[in-house]
Amino acid sequence: MLESSRMKTGVFIGRFQPFHDGHKKCIEKILEKCDRCIVMMRETEKTDKNPFDLAQRKAMIRSTFPNKDQVTITNFYDVGAELSVFIGRDVGYELIQLDENTESISATDIRKKLYEGANKEYDKDAHLKVK
Repeated sequence: MLESSRMKTGVFIGRFQPFHDGHKKCIEKILEKCDRCIVMMRETEKTDKNPFDLAQRKAMIRSTFPNKDQVTITNFYDVGAELSVFIGRDVGYELIQLDENTESISATDIRKKLYEGANKEYDKDAHLKVK
């Protein structure tokens, strides 16, 4: 177990619908600079835009990062899936820059392919129809 009193911690927030190589590389970058990463997963209503439930997404992340001391997964309920993240000032916050191929990964494109493979139509505005 890592010694918590001296650990540098990174935080990564997202829906992970689905968890993909871009997310994986972000966590790896965080772990290059930090002792651990807290993944804050947005718990959202299930829609075409959010097809994976919380347990499925946690399992996707945990299969890639099995060390629970190094990568902690927590969740919070995001009513309406309209999260905005604000930081008070530029003290210790940084943007993760990835290579061009990784930056081009789109979870929307991944979801569209999943729906096409199941002969279903993807509704990009489905999350707006949830009451």
